[in-house]
Amino acid sequence: MDVEKLLTQESARQDAYKGLANCYNLPQEELINTLEQLEQAFETLESEAGSPIALMRKEIKGSEKLDDLKIEYARLFVGPYSVPAPPYGSVYLEDQRRVMGHSTMDVQKKYAQAGLTLSETFKDNPDHIMAELEFMYFLIFKEIQAIQGGSLETVSDFLLKQRLFLQDHLAVWIKDFGQNIETHSQKNFYKGLAMATQTFISEDFAQIAGLEITEPAPAVSQG
Repeated sequence: MDVEKLLTQESARQDAYKGLANCYNLPQEELINTLEQLEQAFETLESEAGSPIALMRKEIKGSEKLDDLKIEYARLFVGPYSVPAPPYGSVYLEDQRRVMGHSTMDVQKKYAQAGLTLSETFKDNPDHIMAELEFMYFLIFKEIQAIQGGSLETVSDFLLKQRLFLQDHLAVWIKDFGQNIETHSQKNFYKGLAMATQTFISEDFAQIAGLEITEPAPAVSQG
């Protein structure tokens, strides 16, 4: 196993999830730097998600453009009257399209199992798109630490956590969420962001689903 090559790849995955998460925050001036980092990460991963970045770049030149994006962000994801693209997993996973359902509780459980709690400054629901992308970033960060420490069992554990989270949550609802954005957004920035997010998560899930991951042995034997 080429450890340096593996670390380069996993660092790029980490940067990709972090960059996408930042793009789902209220737009700020550092968005330009975020797009540059995303572009580099997708290039390292040879991901097709890099193509929509050009659409996004054209929308953020000048403070006037940034103000327009803030208005569009609020219209798409916040309200107050209708929310064309709700950014919560439970809306797409629950039968009654409700927030804070059983799937939200499962997200919280997975956060806790990984030793993570939401920041006190984060005032939104645990299954917000930004929180779920940040969680994948955290899991990859812990995986990288394990690679550097030479703990293959811990590496497998965090890879398995990544696979299960994508399988049960993020990779399941991201397509419907992205389609809502593409249908309702009036800005190419968010259309491009939806395309990039869907493409990268689809690629990443396919990659991680194909890995041979050894599940940890149970702490207590049965029988």
